[in-house]
Amino acid sequence: MRAYLTPSGQKAADDYAISKIGVSGSILMENAASGSAHCIAMWLDASAIRSERPSILILCGSGNNGGDGFAIARHLYCMNRFEVTIYHVGNIDGMSPETKANLESAHALNIPISFIDQDALLTLSFDVDCIVDALLGTGANADVYGMPYEILKRMHEINVYEKSLCITIDIPSGIDAENGTAHHYAFKAHGTCTMFSEKVGMQLYPAKQHCGEVEIIMLGVPEYIAQNNASVFSLEDQDIHDIIGIRHAQSHKYTYGRVLIIAGSRDMSGAPALCAMSAFRTGVGLVEIMTPVIHPSLPPEALLSLIPMDDDGGMNVDSLMTHVKDSLSKTNAIVCGPGLGIRAGQHIYQELLKLNLSIPVILDADAIPNSIVNVPSNWVITPHAGECARMTGLKRSAIEEFPLRHVTHISKEMQCIVHLKSVPACTSDGTKTYLTKTGNPGMATAGSGDILSGMIGALLARGINPLEAAALSAMLHGEAGDFAQSVFGEESMSASDIIASIPHVLDRSLMDSWEDEA
Repeated sequence: MRAYLTPSGQKAADDYAISKIGVSGSILMENAASGSAHCIAMWLDASAIRSERPSILILCGSGNNGGDGFAIARHLYCMNRFEVTIYHVGNIDGMSPETKANLESAHALNIPISFIDQDALLTLSFDVDCIVDALLGTGANADVYGMPYEILKRMHEINVYEKSLCITIDIPSGIDAENGTAHHYAFKAHGTCTMFSEKVGMQLYPAKQHCGEVEIIMLGVPEYIAQNNASVFSLEDQDIHDIIGIRHAQSHKYTYGRVLIIAGSRDMSGAPALCAMSAFRTGVGLVEIMTPVIHPSLPPEALLSLIPMDDDGGMNVDSLMTHVKDSLSKTNAIVCGPGLGIRAGQHIYQELLKLNLSIPVILDADAIPNSIVNVPSNWVITPHAGECARMTGLKRSAIEEFPLRHVTHISKEMQCIVHLKSVPACTSDGTKTYLTKTGNPGMATAGSGDILSGMIGALLARGINPLEAAALSAMLHGEAGDFAQSVFGEESMSASDIIASIPHVLDRSLMDSWEDEA
């Protein structure tokens, strides 16, 4: 599991390292500088720059990010491979002792340092091989002003990002480390050296587009410090089997759970088939489908209850609920919503709510509530931005701009798990949030959401807690989409291709063997 820090989380991590472990601020800064300098040298060596002694310009503010920059200048200078110059912005009087000490060390080594004010601005030269941004750091936001604004604007106007290798320290100046907003003139890094862990804002758009390749610089303190001070995470490949576990020899279909899928209507009869097949591919033992129409692609392995239709082509809810009540004693999780139609979807979710169920329920598509309501804490709601706007009354554009902020707030209000199908997708219980780092635009195809619902239902039926079930399903869903992209391409990918790819991401040996054959 990977942790992402907010500015307050970064400060708490720094404070813990200093006060509890005894690693001083000066040592943290020195470790940050040493690791960053070696990373910068590595990136320069791998670049197309062929100068015998590449020229490096380091832009330093007067905060601790600037202190990192002064120390990086010293490390690069002492490698005796580079021509190092510093542009300094800000007030020396307000510097921390660590920052001031590193500025004085750079002076003692006679590294060229120019203090930049308004008069010097138009004479600045950015004609160098590499520019390092250490102006602002995580404590700033996207509201850039003063001399940093003038410098970033000047760099934008003369298009330095096309001419030089541009590296930033911790986070690009002009982006918000918490919500991912970016100033028009924000630094556009080809690479970012970030401390402890990546920052939350770096995972969100548009800030993500300013970060380039990211290298995490460890500061000589345990990784758990970042984990303990974060509330935003993403799952990684090693988490798959840690969460799902292994299948045992002495097991049977009921060991792996039974999921009930309530889906489909006359006009959307394929939704339950996609949902059911993805649930089987995600390892559930048994699938029961309640639907009003038999689609030819319904998996033969599934149990089927054919529900009478009302005049609008949706399910007759009274008849459905009789079947649901008869099935509850054998059911471990319910998926409700794909292809139901809005009338049936709203009616069915309200009827399920009245049953005071102990098992988890997923509300997707047409079953997503039309307003913020309290539902049981083990329920999962999976809206895209439009459905989220319908549910909250917010503008779709606002949700798309700040997905992490809104999913956290909504899940707190509803007191359940909310998985927002944004970019990146966000899964939250109001306290802990997972970001989905997988997936691609080819997955914007009919039925893709039905597949995710089936995958979540499968993991819930297998007994995985709802937050992890939703987050892991989203990760696997994205990875299956990425595998399908590698085979079919983004333009030609269909939902069925994503289902066919699920085995390859659950069992990496299948992926390896497929690549060997290819």
